Amino acid sequence: MEVRDAQRIMSIARRRRSAWISVLLAAACLAVAPLTARAQHKCDAAAEEGYRVVPSVEVAGVQDGAPYRAGADWVLDRVTTRLPMCSYFTPVGSFSLRSYSLDPYKTTERVTLCAGASAVAPYAGPCPPK
Repeated sequence: MEVRDAQRIMSIARRRRSAWISVLLAAACLAVAPLTARAQHKCDAAAEEGYRVVPSVEVAGVQDGAPYRAGADWVLDRVTTRLPMCSYFTPVGSFSLRSYSLDPYKTTERVTLCAGASAVAPYAGPCPPK
C-alpha cells in the first residue's frame, strides 16, 4: 500500500511541476511578445442629450507584398490601411452628419502561405507560390 501511495504522490508532484512550467512559459511568451494592439481612439463627447457616439476602425485598403521564403515556409507582408471613425447617432437612431474620421494609419502583418510544402488555410494556391 505504501508504494502505491508514494507513486500517486510522485505523479501529483510531476503534474503540478508541469503545470507551473506551462504557466511560467506562457507568462514569458506574453512578456516577450510585441504588443501590436492599438489603443482605441477617443471621440468628442456628444453635444446634445440623447446622441450616441460609436468609435470604430474601418479597413480602407489592403495590399499584399510579393511572397518570399522564410526558413521552410513561404510568407508575404500584408499592409492594411485603417481609418478610425467617430460615428454619431441621433436619439431616434439616425446617422448624424456630425460623424468624422481621424488620420488613417497602416499596420503590417506577416501572412504564412505555405508551411513547408503544404498550403495554410485560407491560401489554396500551389506551394511554393508562383
